Amino acid sequence: MSSTRGSVSFKAKIDNYAIFRQLEIFIKVVECNSFSAAALKLNLTPSSVSRSISQLEEYLGIVLLKRTTRNLILTEPGKYLLFRAQHLLADLDDSLVNTSSFRSHPQGQLKITCSIAFGVTHLMRLYSDYREINPDVRLSVDLNDQCVNLNEENIDIALRITAHPPSNFALRKICKINWVYCASRRYFERRGLPKTLADLEDHDCLINPNVSDNWHFIGGDGHSLKINNIVEVNSTLGLLQAALHHQGIVNLPTYMLGDHIADGELIPILLDHEAKEHEYHLFALYHPGHYQDPKVRSFIDFIVEKISSTPVWDDWMAG
Repeated sequence: MSSTRGSVSFKAKIDNYAIFRQLEIFIKVVECNSFSAAALKLNLTPSSVSRSISQLEEYLGIVLLKRTTRNLILTEPGKYLLFRAQHLLADLDDSLVNTSSFRSHPQGQLKITCSIAFGVTHLMRLYSDYREINPDVRLSVDLNDQCVNLNEENIDIALRITAHPPSNFALRKICKINWVYCASRRYFERRGLPKTLADLEDHDCLINPNVSDNWHFIGGDGHSLKINNIVEVNSTLGLLQAALHHQGIVNLPTYMLGDHIADGELIPILLDHEAKEHEYHLFALYHPGHYQDPKVRSFIDFIVEKISSTPVWDDWMAG
């Protein structure tokens, strides 16, 4: 049974192709008002053009063209078919051209996943600027602090901040991520300004327990810090809000802090200690084959250029 359906479907495809070709020949014959002239335009023989029109008329069971010694006269059904066929083939041509343009013009839905903090603080701003240049690209965002599998979720680009990017996807390094210790001005006025790592023992410290090397020196070999008041928040955005509300010292990436430092809401400090044990970068991860997609390539190129020219990604030094 399935074999019969398959053969009918295959025959229908052949018939459809043949009919499209016959319609193309029919239109050209009418335009040229001549079988021989149409054959010359189509690089066919006059007999094959005549045979094509006859097959089309036989298929429809109706006369489309009346032949005279000097002219070809369209019948009423012929006029109707000419009108519809011209529009049909024009729509088909437009569809093929527009589909082909996906290879050269950024358009369609762009699916991106990134951390909640980066998405909230920067992604939508970046997309707004990008869309001014590429208005035909629609953004679909998955804000997720877990590493999403690009294969399973059909994601175009994963923007990830990490010291150890995965090796199973193509990637592009966008920029270095700098980290800094900071707190609000009111907090430092109340508790004093720490200058060394040891000074942190007398301060309230805001820590994300899910970030492995954040405040990694606490309890580590060679360090015996005893911070009496640790506030734990499993969200970098939560830590930022706690710092802005004078709750303690936080260690966060400068891309989250730039505007707050510039406005004087947060004060960065220098300690005799690196803010991070490893060097972190922002990466764009993608399937190797997807880079040929103009919307993927253009968005990655855009954020590389945009971020490299934005001051908030630089180191902020205590003044």
